[in-house]
Amino acid sequence: MVLIVKIGGSIQKDERDYELIVKKIKDFSKRKDKILVVTSAIKNVTNDLISATLNTDNSPNIVTEIYERHIKLLSKLTDGKEFENAFKDLSRLSDELFRVAWSIRVLDEVTPRVKDYILSFGERMSTILLSAILRSNGIEAEGIITPPFITDDNYSEANVIEEDSKKEISSILGNVKANVVVLPGFIGRTKEGKYTTLGRGGSDYTATLLGKLIDSKEVRLVTEVPGIMTGDPKKFKNAKTINRLSLEEAIELSQLGAKRLHPRTFDPVFGSDMKVIVESLYEDGFTMINGQCENIDGLKGISLLDNVKLVTVESTKIVGKIGSAARIANEAKEAGVNIISISQPASETTIQLAVDSLSANRLLSKLEELKGTLVKDIDVNDVNIVGIVGCGIKKREISTKVLSIASAYDPLAISRGISNVSMTFIVNKEEGEKLAKELHEVIVNG
Repeated sequence: MVLIVKIGGSIQKDERDYELIVKKIKDFSKRKDKILVVTSAIKNVTNDLISATLNTDNSPNIVTEIYERHIKLLSKLTDGKEFENAFKDLSRLSDELFRVAWSIRVLDEVTPRVKDYILSFGERMSTILLSAILRSNGIEAEGIITPPFITDDNYSEANVIEEDSKKEISSILGNVKANVVVLPGFIGRTKEGKYTTLGRGGSDYTATLLGKLIDSKEVRLVTEVPGIMTGDPKKFKNAKTINRLSLEEAIELSQLGAKRLHPRTFDPVFGSDMKVIVESLYEDGFTMINGQCENIDGLKGISLLDNVKLVTVESTKIVGKIGSAARIANEAKEAGVNIISISQPASETTIQLAVDSLSANRLLSKLEELKGTLVKDIDVNDVNIVGIVGCGIKKREISTKVLSIASAYDPLAISRGISNVSMTFIVNKEEGEKLAKELHEVIVNG
């Protein structure tokens, strides 16, 4: 049986982290024949590589610092032959990255393809580092820096070509004798060999899709938190770990911000008996994700999205006009603005768009261009989005209780999520935290 273990970047920052990672992999090795370890770039490296693409004048200095960070960890955690071999491999990759950094500094231009190429170095360097550390601690491990997935050329949000990827993975594993194989998450390659990325958080998706393609029954996502919690512990002091989530509940909670997982993390799990376990490197506790809703399920988690603006477009000219909502939404697309929530009454006289506060002005500029033709008035309000998740919402007595509590805050909009396992409420900014805390008490205490 093959176990897939994803090691997050936030838990790869110092010697203590790697000591704990080694211990965890050794423990897993006692009960599994083969382990595929999917690694993210070490902490902050992806952000630094993005910074290098944005600040091209400083890009050589940024990549030099990244290289030095890897070598420092390598020197503290390996020695002898393992240090020497990994040092050579890291230096080769770093030289390649340094040449690219100088090129974008001279050209002062970074295409989407070049950006993905630059970002790919984080996971590739991490693969070399982690596999060397595992070997130095007596674990039979091999690092493969070639991405396991073949993708299309939709750079920054590449789509995996599953049939080709299955062949690629089979080829990779067929040539490896080690019991532990370390692979890079987040990245792929086109059929022409160009590096691509799967979107932020793509290492989680790498792990679950690998599980699907090799028919693994268990995927473990190792991070800094003990599973998915009922709420952000920084906002909800009595938050606790959720023991189990259905797939639908996990998707809703992850998209509402309870844990930043890739949008497609759980797609490969549907239709399978695969278990996904989110656990901590530092403490006990985990959340198991599998299966569908069960009768005993109640409310599971709460989320609070702040820094949101509600843009309301009003006009009688959009009433009964085919494509008017699409036209408004297209203005958001043209402005590069993600629509968090969209609603329209049956009268069709208004369209409400909830968007991130930082991007709201870009949307407003585009909508102003429609004034006098399609749009009459535009109103903007600071709001919070409160989401409550749980299969129990399907039960009338629970949904009625939730709606009763929320109604006291006069929500501006209400919507339901996938498979009817969540409710979200858009409320005035000053009331969001109060509503979230009141609903969280219902989750924790009933």
